[in-house]
Amino acid sequence: MRKRALLGLLLSSAVLAQTQYGASAKPGSIAHANAGCPWLTEGTAAHALGGEVSVTAKVSDTSEGFCTFTRQDSAGSLEILVSKAALPACPPESTSLKGIGNEALRCRHAGSGGASVGMISSRVRDYHFTVMFTMRGQTSPAKPDDPQHDALEQIAEQVAGNLY
Repeated sequence: MRKRALLGLLLSSAVLAQTQYGASAKPGSIAHANAGCPWLTEGTAAHALGGEVSVTAKVSDTSEGFCTFTRQDSAGSLEILVSKAALPACPPESTSLKGIGNEALRCRHAGSGGASVGMISSRVRDYHFTVMFTMRGQTSPAKPDDPQHDALEQIAEQVAGNLY
């Protein structure tokens, strides 16, 4: 039931993002905290990271670019990269995912300063995308039933949906 509620929230966020950024986005400009990211809302990122976030975004006129959401207390961040060229991806032996674009892979690695970095790399049509979820101060990798693990997949699903 809780997963359905979260999925409903994410889907409604995707619809709001499409409505807000669909025809009125100004590609090629750096978005300010109020303007946001075309692939994910600030509220969804704040929910996933567990606190208020600031956002930095740059999107070109070809819909390529990045968004970085950083938790205000620097405890974590979420980065979305979208490009027509190949991006840093999970190694081929990583966990394969279904329903998140094409050729989706999930992996995890240790970041700098004791951070835990979860990553999903995938492709939708001719766009490659990578979502990286970083939590500082985590010493052990997330378990499959960990909320951070679920949040990463749900965010990647939303990015893939917004790229269709």
